[in-house]
Parts: sequence; C-alpha cells; structure tokens
Amino acid sequence: MPETRVRGVGIAVILLTLIGIPMGACRIAAAASIVVEAGTGTVLAADSPNRLWYPASLTKLMTVYVALSEIEAGRLDFADKIKVSKHAASQNPVRFGLRPGQVITVRDAINATIVASANDAAVALAEKIAETEDTFATRMTGMAKDLGMTRTVFQNASGLPADGQVTTARDLAMLAMAFLRDFPQHYPLFNQRSVTIGKRSRGTVDSILGAYDGADGMKTGFTCASGYNMIASAERDGRRLIGIVLGSRNGGQRTKDMKRLLDAGFSGSTAPATTLVAVADQTTEADDRIPPTVLSGSDCATPQLIGSAVIDSPEELTGWAVVLGDYRNRAKAQQALQAAQTKLGNAAGAGRPAIIKKGANGLTRYSVLLAGMKQSSAHKACKVLAGQKVYCVALSPKILANRY
Repeated sequence: MPETRVRGVGIAVILLTLIGIPMGACRIAAAASIVVEAGTGTVLAADSPNRLWYPASLTKLMTVYVALSEIEAGRLDFADKIKVSKHAASQNPVRFGLRPGQVITVRDAINATIVASANDAAVALAEKIAETEDTFATRMTGMAKDLGMTRTVFQNASGLPADGQVTTARDLAMLAMAFLRDFPQHYPLFNQRSVTIGKRSRGTVDSILGAYDGADGMKTGFTCASGYNMIASAERDGRRLIGIVLGSRNGGQRTKDMKRLLDAGFSGSTAPATTLVAVADQTTEADDRIPPTVLSGSDCATPQLIGSAVIDSPEELTGWAVVLGDYRNRAKAQQALQAAQTKLGNAAGAGRPAIIKKGANGLTRYSVLLAGMKQSSAHKACKVLAGQKVYCVALSPKILANRY
C-alpha cells in the first residue's frame, strides 16, 4: 500500500546479515525478519533482527496501542467523537477519504487505521488523544521505550516517510507481543475484513488474512524506502507465533516470505536459540546503517496509483474484484487503471488497485483490477464503468483465485 515517495535517502545494497540466530530453511528474501513464540518471546529464527528499517504503516500498530491504552485507563472511549481536522484530512494516501470537519467515532478511527491503513484516520486519532500529531509521536516513542523497543523512534502516527522514523524486526516483535499480552480482548480488531464509515467502505489491506491457515492479524506496510513490510500473528493447535518481515520486494513476495517464515516456525524445523530480550544485545555495525531505498523507478513514480505495484501472485488479494482488462505492457496497464479510477470517482473507493503480471506461451500480460471489495461495491463499480463504455467484470473471491 504505497503512501508516498521518500526523498533524500540514498540507494544502498541490502545486506542480509546473520547474527548467530539460525535461519535454516526459513531464511527469506526480505531485508530483515524474525519469528517468535508469542507467549514466551522465544526467538525461533531471525535474520538481521536489529537492523534499522523504516516501519511504514506498521507504525499504526503503535498508534492503536496508545489509543487502547487510553481506553483502558478510562481517558478515552470507543464511542467518543472526533472532529477531523484539515491536517488529518490532507494526509497523503493511503486515505480513507475523511473530510475536514467530519465527525467520526474513536472506534471508526481505530477500525480505519487497522483495516484500511488509513493515514487520515490515524492522524485524526492521534490528534484526539494528544491534540497534535507531533506530541502524539513523542508519546509513541516514549511508550516504545517502556515496552523494550530499544531502537525505535516514531515521528508521526501514520508511518508516512520520515528519515528519522526507524524500527527493527526485533522491536516490532516486542510491540506485537505487548499487544497480545495487554489487549487480548481487542485483538479481533485486526481480523476484520472491511470497515465502513458513513456510506464509504474499504476492504482489508492485510494480505495474510485468508491466505494462511491460522493467521488472524496484524498489519502490513509499504513505502518506496521500506519495501513491503508485514507483522503477522497465527495460531495452530493452541500455539501462537508472531512473524515480522521487512523489506520484501513486492506484495506477493511479502506474503510468500511470511508464509515461509511461519511454516518453519510451526514445523519445528528451527531450534529455539535465544529470547527477544537477549537479541537486543546482539547489534552489529551493519545494523546501524541508514535504511536503504529498496524500490525505485516506476514502482514508486506514480503514488496516485495506490497499491498498484505489479505483483506476481494474487495470494494477497481478498474479497470481490473488478477486472478492468489485460494489457501487453505495464505502462498501458497503469494508464488504464488510472483512467478507470478517475471515471469511477467515489465508486472506486472500496477497491484496492493491483496489476497482476501473467505469463503464458512466451507472452507477458498485465491484468488490471480493483480487489478487496464487497460484492455490492464490485457490481456498482462495473455498472458505473459499463455506463461509460469501459470494460469491466466483477469476480467473486473463488473465481478470482481460480482465474489467477
């Protein structure tokens, strides 16, 4: 879910540095990863777990953690009203589409922040709690230190790019464990498949839900500098694991990386080596280097095409989809997607743009679609496009899976 392009960050070579914690069969292509037992913090495997990295929208997990802390303390309630500020409404995509002056509830803001990864909702929530986003970010960093996130600094509530906003796979595992420990009653918030505020709905952006047996949360993130990140929690036979993947090369690869990581953890092919607390003391010189820009060029040159980076696998797609046609080259596919979004206007709001690269008989095609929609929204979108003589087909999740 692209948010914006980062400036002033040099392109560097991604270094995959092992620090003595076995990866074995679960070594993945991402820049950093870790998988732990949720109850004990036992590290089953890790790859560069202390490496500084940009969190992107994984930041929103801390935003929600702070909000739930306020609710548990009695200083905030799910039913409390939030008046959306101009600053919140003007956030760069991904946005839910909140308007300045619009009144939503705290629950609305939390749901939109989690499910749709909405930057406007995250900032509105931050301003409700701390009046300004900067003040809220300072509180986020302080709470991170209290939770043992020793290398994490937050500078905003959304995860939009900021050079000094960094974290590590190990720190994010600490945050995920704290969430499960401190707010188990609220964990189902991360397993929601859609969110509706007023007449506007959005599908979940969490690609692991429905794609991995036992997965039931937590969060994904993407910027050009961070690559594709994910925190996932999954439970099988009463055993819960937390996986962190940072810096995958695309959305489909991110899902594959996480599946491989969790599979290794559940299979027992990794031997427990240490704990999250002990890992904090195993920082290397390479871990302190500035996080590199891992994606560039056309993947990040068109931020208005939210979520439209080409993917090789449809596994991250959820819900109903609107298929807008196949094209011989990527540029034409992106043009078609942008044109369709313009024609659809608000009717495209619930759909997550995607371009799927397909190859057959030596030919490459790019299939354009909006996914993660409700059935009614998909049919509405196609009706709008058909009225403008634009090709459109609405596909159910089952047909989508079989077709792609």
